[in-house]
Amino acid sequence: MKKSERKNGRNKVVAALLLYCFTALFLTGCVTTEDMDQVKGNVFRLQMESATQKKDISEIKGSLSDISKDITSLKEYSLSAMKESQSSLVTQTSDISKEVQALKGRFDENKYFMDKTIKDLLSERELQQARIAKLENELKEVKTKISDSLEKKETADSRDNSKEASATTAETKEAKTADINDPLKLYDDAHIDFKEKKYAEARRKFDKFIKDFPKHELLPNAYFWAGESDYADKKYEDAILSYESFLKKYPKHEKAKGAMLKQAFSFIDIGDKKTGKVLLEKVIEKYPNSREAELAEKKIGEMLSKNNAGGSASKTAKKKKK
Repeated sequence: MKKSERKNGRNKVVAALLLYCFTALFLTGCVTTEDMDQVKGNVFRLQMESATQKKDISEIKGSLSDISKDITSLKEYSLSAMKESQSSLVTQTSDISKEVQALKGRFDENKYFMDKTIKDLLSERELQQARIAKLENELKEVKTKISDSLEKKETADSRDNSKEASATTAETKEAKTADINDPLKLYDDAHIDFKEKKYAEARRKFDKFIKDFPKHELLPNAYFWAGESDYADKKYEDAILSYESFLKKYPKHEKAKGAMLKQAFSFIDIGDKKTGKVLLEKVIEKYPNSREAELAEKKIGEMLSKNNAGGSASKTAKKKKK
């Protein structure tokens, strides 16, 4: 733009010089018509060039104005876009920060509950281990007690058998001899007596089977049914000893869980609920998915319900007394 102004200034100076020369020549009287025409032509040409330059300058100014407007608009748009972008980034950052805080809070909460659960489980495990240890000790005491009673019973039975043997008639001896020759008949007769509720006779025949056929394949069943005969006859103490004999000899037999359950019932029936409960818990622990375990759980539930009912009745009685 400065170059155009300088050029325009030079043209004005040239025009002024020509006019000056023309005036000087005219005044001196030395100017011819041809010179005048030439001067006029030069002046016209200069005027045209000046007009063209003015037009170019005007167009350049317009273009510069448009460019300036475009630059201003572009600056404003860029600033606005930058502000919007910054505002969006700030909002997103704020949202992300809130989400991170929320996630951190949930993580801390979950970690707290997880740690608490693990501690509770460890405490429960230790408590269960202590209960199991206590249960095992109590079972040892029960087994010792049963073993002592069993030895006494076996001693008494051997004395009774000796007396019975001395008092047996010839006819009874013949019958026994016949039974010895047919163990299945003796076993079946014992079962028939059991079904007919002749429990004492059934027990006597099962005992005889155990004594006379110590290697027979039905021997474990005979031990079990001897205990069942005592239990059905409500001779609970004898039943406890009979079941213990069976469990000692055949701890892995399929009827072992039934023998342990009935032994627990027998202890409860004679009033020893503590030992009965210990054995019921042992059945649940050792045979968790069995029918016997279900019955044991049911029995424990009944015992607890009775205890709670008894406690409530006792409290009510005390209140009435007051």
